Amino acid sequence: MESYRVELVNEIKAKSISDNMSDRESFFHIYCEKLEQSEIIEDFHYLHFKTTGSRNRLIQIDGYVYNELDSKLTLFIIPSLAYFEDKSLTKTEADSLFKRAKHFYFEVNKIISEAEESSEGYGLAYDILNKKIYISVLEVVILTDHLKSNAINIIESTIEKNIRVDYSIFDISRMELIDESVSGKEPLIIDLWEDFQTEGIPVLPASETKEYRAYLCNIPGELLAKMYNKYQSRLLEGNVRSFLQTKGKVNKGIRNTIINNPEMFFAYNNGIAATAEALEIYQRKDGLVITGFKSLQIVNGGQTTASLANAWENDTKLNSREQIKQIFVPMKVSVVSQQSVEELIPNISRYANSQNKVSDADLASNHPFHRKVEELSRRLITPAVGGAQFGKFWYYERANGQYRQETYKATEAFKKNFELRNPKNQMFKKVDLAKYYNIYLQKPHIASAGAQKSFNKFSEWLIKQWDKNPDFVNDEFYRKIIALCILFKKSDTIIRNQDWYDSYKANIVAYTLSLIFYKVEKDFPESTIDLNQIWKEQSLPYGWEKQIQKVSYLVYLHLTRKDRTVENVTEWAKKETSWNWAKEIEFDYEVEFISQLVSRKYVTTQEYSAIKEQKRENEINDLLQVYEYGSAFWKEVYNFGVQENIWNVQDVSFLKLAMAIDQGKVPTDKQAVKILQLLKKARVESFPK
Repeated sequence: MESYRVELVNEIKAKSISDNMSDRESFFHIYCEKLEQSEIIEDFHYLHFKTTGSRNRLIQIDGYVYNELDSKLTLFIIPSLAYFEDKSLTKTEADSLFKRAKHFYFEVNKIISEAEESSEGYGLAYDILNKKIYISVLEVVILTDHLKSNAINIIESTIEKNIRVDYSIFDISRMELIDESVSGKEPLIIDLWEDFQTEGIPVLPASETKEYRAYLCNIPGELLAKMYNKYQSRLLEGNVRSFLQTKGKVNKGIRNTIINNPEMFFAYNNGIAATAEALEIYQRKDGLVITGFKSLQIVNGGQTTASLANAWENDTKLNSREQIKQIFVPMKVSVVSQQSVEELIPNISRYANSQNKVSDADLASNHPFHRKVEELSRRLITPAVGGAQFGKFWYYERANGQYRQETYKATEAFKKNFELRNPKNQMFKKVDLAKYYNIYLQKPHIASAGAQKSFNKFSEWLIKQWDKNPDFVNDEFYRKIIALCILFKKSDTIIRNQDWYDSYKANIVAYTLSLIFYKVEKDFPESTIDLNQIWKEQSLPYGWEKQIQKVSYLVYLHLTRKDRTVENVTEWAKKETSWNWAKEIEFDYEVEFISQLVSRKYVTTQEYSAIKEQKRENEINDLLQVYEYGSAFWKEVYNFGVQENIWNVQDVSFLKLAMAIDQGKVPTDKQAVKILQLLKKARVESFPK
């Protein structure tokens, strides 16, 4: 614990200095990033707000998350930081902190009457008061570097003014456990008797391989509804969560069956597919029963689950609970080993959802685009700058927890060397890449819409580009990505340090950069921004800093304008109308900024050359792959296709080339591409290798 505390304090101080923020805000970001990686929260907002409510009640929050899928508002509160002291958070102190945060929700009238209209605290209170966000669950979370007292055990939910209030404490010991877990996640442990007073679910073993064990069961509809209402979207695999956020969680057809034909639910519904890290299984006289789950995730059947949970809570006037008690849902559970999680769970999700309307964008987190960017990030080193004698890497975290896995249980010397070459402040994730590129594509309203929505929109773009020509992902493209990372991070710092700055930083940054991209394209059609120069310098040229200062203030005035069509500024920033109005903003260009523009034709030529070079490289790699498989393998492919009658005359000619490589015949690079396409064709027809 002591070494973890020292590491945490150092991280807080380093982030405070590098990002020019208070220790409290730095601590908030560090903890929330870990919780986001653990898939407990997403799209967190720092919002330090303190005031006094009615009867001199203290009101305080330090941030919030609104989860539209769960209709849940999470309010965070942070006590004073302990730093190097071993302080204990007592039950009395915890109760006091919970009350301060709850008062924010229950005293929004007082806050609205006294807070500054331009403040984020006012905007959130306004949305709560005017029901701009639908809230069925209020969650109050204490984030602390104290050690939770042993007197604080299970904190039961309460019902206050017809709303469920949940309570959580993330103390230093809990965060250390998350950090030390192999996956970087806090496992979700479900004890059916302890949590739901259920003796177990009868189950049958169905299949077993080295990678997974599969079971079949019928889960009672009542239990499934209660499980979802308790754990909400934490029960859903990421792609399913994405789908429900886009399409809505309640299916009218499923709801109709629940209410009017519960006895036909089993016949009409395909059931659910799930994965788990482990099952607790007990042998009874009448057979096996599941008594508990570790890290249960639904990979198919999210709408079924959410519709049952919604009907259980909201359709009681239609006798929904008695109806649901008649329902049993077929469930397939695959227990996946920790080593196979990264590859197997996305595949289970993809194939389980292949017959419904989950889009390619919903499943795009495992697209080959991301593997290619990952490969580029491990290979391309930055220029050495600022007197350094070596370059560094920007680390692309394709899968949650990858960065920390690099040094998991490594020696201190290895960890220090790794972090020297791969600084933590140069690590970026898929949602970061999506946000930066949406800003570059002049879609700041999409970048402001939340991590998952922004990622989905970016995925639609990348899938179209990839399908047209995957060679666009090359060294030049990667350098552009890093330039956009630098632009965003530096702009964040510049805006934070402005005298006028108060709040809405993420929205201001997105709009400022998109507006500059838009205006340069419009006003200088022959020129463009020199992103390659930003890559070379690993920083912003001087002209950029002055331009950002000027434009960001105008953007701030736009976002907080009195005549905006949505009161809440963060919600206003998500509207396309807001972006269309922002395009009308006029500003002067800094002389230094204009002097740093480059010829658009030159940049286009460079990008085209990079695509051609990448295509050539891919073709060479394909030729090497054809040789590595060997002629015997290609004979198997050929014989399989003959048996299945899938080859045409041209296919046969290419495969004959591949079968003759041991005789010295050499396919061309382009022929190698065709030969590998034939392997894909065979695999589609179930070729087993």
